[in-house]
Amino acid sequence: MAQSPDSLPVPELPVAVAALAAAPISVVVFDAEDRLRFANAEMLRQLNMPADTVLIGRTQRELSRLIAFRGLLGPGDPELLAEQLMRVDRSRPHRRTGRRADGRWFDFISEPLPGGGFVSYSFEVTQHRRAEEEALERNRQLELALRHQHTGIGLYNAAHRLVRHNDAYELVLGLVPGTLQPGSTMTEVYQHMLARHGADSPILAAVEERERIDRSRPHDEIRPLPDGRALRNISRPLPDGGFLETVEDVTPLRRAEDEAQHRAATLRGVLAALPHGVCVYDADHRLTMVNEAYQRILKGAELKVGDHLLDMCRAREAAGEYGPGVTGEEVYRRQFEYTGTPRQRIRPDGTVLSVRNAPLPDGGHINVVADVTALHQAEAQAQQRADLLRAMLDNMRHGVCLFDRDLRVVARNDLALTLSGLRADEMVPGAHLDTLRELQFQRGEFGTGPAAEAAYRARIRLIDPRSRERYTRTRADGTVIEISSDPTPDGGFVRTYTDITEEQRIRAEMEQARRVAEEANSAKTRFLATMSHELRTPLNAVIGFSEALLTDDRLPEEALEFSSAILEAGRHLLSLIDDILQVAQIGSGDLPVQTRPLFLPSVLESAVRLVRGVAEVAQVSLTMECEAELPRCMAEERRLRQVLLNLLSNAVKFTPVGGGVHVTAETLPDGCLGVTVRDTGIGIDPEQLPRAFEPFVQLETSHDRRYGGSGLGLYLARAFARAMGGELTLDSARDQGTTARLRLLRAPAPISQEQTA
Repeated sequence: MAQSPDSLPVPELPVAVAALAAAPISVVVFDAEDRLRFANAEMLRQLNMPADTVLIGRTQRELSRLIAFRGLLGPGDPELLAEQLMRVDRSRPHRRTGRRADGRWFDFISEPLPGGGFVSYSFEVTQHRRAEEEALERNRQLELALRHQHTGIGLYNAAHRLVRHNDAYELVLGLVPGTLQPGSTMTEVYQHMLARHGADSPILAAVEERERIDRSRPHDEIRPLPDGRALRNISRPLPDGGFLETVEDVTPLRRAEDEAQHRAATLRGVLAALPHGVCVYDADHRLTMVNEAYQRILKGAELKVGDHLLDMCRAREAAGEYGPGVTGEEVYRRQFEYTGTPRQRIRPDGTVLSVRNAPLPDGGHINVVADVTALHQAEAQAQQRADLLRAMLDNMRHGVCLFDRDLRVVARNDLALTLSGLRADEMVPGAHLDTLRELQFQRGEFGTGPAAEAAYRARIRLIDPRSRERYTRTRADGTVIEISSDPTPDGGFVRTYTDITEEQRIRAEMEQARRVAEEANSAKTRFLATMSHELRTPLNAVIGFSEALLTDDRLPEEALEFSSAILEAGRHLLSLIDDILQVAQIGSGDLPVQTRPLFLPSVLESAVRLVRGVAEVAQVSLTMECEAELPRCMAEERRLRQVLLNLLSNAVKFTPVGGGVHVTAETLPDGCLGVTVRDTGIGIDPEQLPRAFEPFVQLETSHDRRYGGSGLGLYLARAFARAMGGELTLDSARDQGTTARLRLLRAPAPISQEQTA
């Protein structure tokens, strides 16, 4: 209603003014002196003020402050908002959209009046804004759907340059993803295809044909590719002069051309029509429009333009369309219940329909029908699968409980109840994890005493259940439970409970068996060490007496020969006993070494000198080469010499007559020192190399072995090398020789350069 100052009588308003007073939009009029001359009831309603409030006569500044403080200008400082409103130039038309403090949106329009002053209108556009937001969301969803389409889609502008395309566009064309870029011309696309597929005649023909296509008109074709695939290319012109091209792999259709043509015609027919049945009724409830999809979905109950809705409902009732107990009048009334929620009904032929009604501005309404039979069946099948999954979940040997991102139960099986100590009425969907933990703590599932409480509090404060973890817990009855948590893509997690009591028992038994085996091995090692010491005493006597006999000139030559054989055998047996003693020390973990800086060439020369005589007898050349100014290494001289002697002896022993053994010493790239012993001998099969370092192993196992030995040389050499901080490796191949590489640590500090070991 219009308002006037208390000092002035209210004149009778013209019809137009009365209409403005009752209009559903806010209307205010200011005169040339910047005073309010008219305000309708909608203005007071928007201000949330009593209907009898007097606004007439107030200045624009007063009304601007009132509007700002009532929240119509949105959040913020009301004084600042009012001042901004005052700065608007009212001598010109002005329009803006603003959001009130309560979240609703309004359009504000200001128009100047001929005699000075202005009129201002405001009306709510919240629904329009929400519709725009929904449209943006739909566009985002359409963009997402485009990216995941299996059909390749390329959008070109009027200059036939690529504007947008999805990933499938390149894949279907046989191009590597990322090949095409926005702005690529059609010619460049064809060049990429030729580069990818080659200049095959089908490709060249396809490219030439595509270049001749008139993109201003619809085009549809199927073309073969050299790889046996067939592509369907559909081009549709766009209003801006560009065109939309879709490319689809239709290889199966190519194999049945007649069927493919039929399906293509069907597809074009489907694309030409809406996917849902639509019919429109006017304000008199008579049918004004119906599409082909509606007639097809409701075959047998088709409509004719001009039919009245009530007559149609009664006719369908008579035909049994609605089923028993449902009248046409009831269906007629439901057409005007615009709840926004679709209704479902099942036709006599079993078709499931989804029906939605919406009012139209002219007083009529629209009716949309969709055939959701497949969806209905899919939901039934999904429910069946859910029941099967539930049965599987209930029969698992693990307890499983699924939690959402808010730590609330979504689903669980019965075994989860047993292993967690909770009841079925407690671990229900919606129950919070903290509540379940509290119940477990009260029942002693975390144990008893301060330790249990500390563990319970720590899990609440420090551990995020959504993180991946696994731990064990012993229940009050002694059952050992393994609990694991794994995150789910939606931010929740799945918790699995496993009874590992028996597994723990078996593991304990295996650990006990391992300890027993280790004790037996230790006893064997001690026995070897003891027997080695016990054998040395009489063996030393044999060696000593043999040496004494060899110095007696009174003995006959035959006795001296026997004494020499006894001495050689005794020394060989003593060497074997020493090796066994060293193996026993290694097995017991007692292999003391005292490393110090050594001049490596001196030790090498000493070892080569000791082996040279054996090499000459075997007619094997033995050479050595050392890097100039070789740094010193960290090693124990006796152990290092034994390692080198073992390597050199093996190399000479397994090298045939006329072969050679070459020894080198150099600085490695990492600063360490390397010794390489390379021979031209019989070599070792690569698959047998790991066994070469095992104790008492002879890779030649026949009874008439050509090469003797105890099989301890390489084992001891690697053990000594590792004890000194180095490493020993082998490279070999059958009949191609063997290369042994010894890596030694470099001495950390410079020392005097005396040429001794």
